Amino acid sequence: MKEVKPLISVIVPVYNVERYLNQCVDSIINQTYTNLEIILVDDGSPDRCPQICDEYAYRDKRIKVFHTENGGQSKARNLALKHCRGDYIAFVDSDDWIEETAFEEAYSAIEKYKTDFVCFGSQKVYEDGKTEIQKLPVKGFQKMNYKKIRKTPVTVWSKIFKASIIKDKECIFPKGYNYEDNVFWMMYSPWVKTGYYIDKPFYNYFQRAGSIIYTDKEPFKYINLIPIIFEYYKKQNLLDKCGDDLYKRFKDYLKMDFNDALKKE
Repeated sequence: MKEVKPLISVIVPVYNVERYLNQCVDSIINQTYTNLEIILVDDGSPDRCPQICDEYAYRDKRIKVFHTENGGQSKARNLALKHCRGDYIAFVDSDDWIEETAFEEAYSAIEKYKTDFVCFGSQKVYEDGKTEIQKLPVKGFQKMNYKKIRKTPVTVWSKIFKASIIKDKECIFPKGYNYEDNVFWMMYSPWVKTGYYIDKPFYNYFQRAGSIIYTDKEPFKYINLIPIIFEYYKKQNLLDKCGDDLYKRFKDYLKMDFNDALKKE
């Protein structure tokens, strides 16, 4: 009997990306790792995205579609987390795409090393076709500590996570905030003991003019995340264990906000 590999749930929040959605979803359904649950959350998209999502679900039984009123990326991701059935969870933004062996190689590392997450490399892809590879500062199998966690990219789309940690430790995305990946990673990372880093650009991060990274011009965004993260660590009784590390991270946030504010003067 053929061995059935663990299910990986892939969460894709969808909003106003009609031009890019096919490339994104095609890159997921064409993965060499095939035991996938693909969750497309139509976040009240005003274009043809709702129809495109439904068309994919009709053609591929691995795809589930949820239609909801517009509430932002965090709300869409949290909705998907409530419904996903996978042993592992991955995130892909709907204007990006992934290389076809990404999940297979990531799972191979999880299976071999029994790690709590896998982080893989990425590349920025610009509208003119130019690319910029984002190298990982950590490579291979690692026993985790704060120094390595701090070096790890906070982006959720660069990782595969254990569903059991996400659900048992109540890791979520804060609604109404930018840089929400910081919060999710800060909720997840205290519970990890080991990780594996694949320094290959598996994730293609499209740099389009209409994305949040280009349209967000307000300073002091990171500082708004501090109370959310602090309250989580307090609730989970992590302050004694992680208080010093948390203080260092908060100093990083303040420094980034301050430097961004200076640039906007």
